Amino acid sequence: DPFCADLSARLVETGAALGKTMHAGGAYISMEGPLFSTRAESHLYRSWGASIIGMTAIPEAKLAREAEMAYAMLATATDYDVWHESEEDVSADAVVQTLLKNVDTAKQIVSQVIEELPADWVSSAKGALAMAIVTDPSKIPLKLRHDLAPIIGDYIEPAE
Repeated sequence: DPFCADLSARLVETGAALGKTMHAGGAYISMEGPLFSTRAESHLYRSWGASIIGMTAIPEAKLAREAEMAYAMLATATDYDVWHESEEDVSADAVVQTLLKNVDTAKQIVSQVIEELPADWVSSAKGALAMAIVTDPSKIPLKLRHDLAPIIGDYIEPAE
């Protein structure tokens, strides 16, 4: 699970407490961009059960998890893609206009979550790397072990 469940829940709870419409969970499809889905792609993603389509968060979410960093997504919907027959087809101008409207809401939610996060809070991402390193430590060059010590130091002896 690339997203921190606790941090995600905090975002949803905070947004709801601020009176914002929030949706928790779902499946995220990441596509190469910037571009819009074709109508066929849009229908395919929906048939897979995708809740949201975006061009960000991958590979960042996976890399953050490997680095045992808390990572959560606060996505703001900008359009229905092209699957929604009663909505206008998506345009870059419409996406940017909606995105700009959502910026203040996102800032407000994130700021409040940060303020309320306990100083001793530990993400569920802690320990995610424990069983993920398959390379024999003797095969990892000393300089690389030294450079990666902040990430892998709990699991592989750093370079002397």
